[in-house]
Amino acid sequence: MIYLIVAINLSITLLNIYIAIRIWQLGLLIARITAIAINYEKYFSLAFQAAPVILARGQHNIHQTRQSYQLLQWQIAKVRQIIWLINWSYTTWLKI
Repeated sequence: MIYLIVAINLSITLLNIYIAIRIWQLGLLIARITAIAINYEKYFSLAFQAAPVILARGQHNIHQTRQSYQLLQWQIAKVRQIIWLINWSYTTWLKI
């Protein structure tokens, strides 16, 4: 009878040790996940602090690009007019 009680107590003790080890490993895993989350939080915090400056710079670049595009469109229209005028002059000269 005593052997049975000792065996049951020993198995309960081993089960408790196994559970304690698993809880300790879970704590280590949670600590690693927490460290990773903190690192990501720092990274995104810095990224979001710099975002307004980057967005403003991009908006400025887009504005400059649109202005350059409009200037090029104007220049293309003028070149087309010049080519049309040259072509018209040539065809008129050939008719003479």
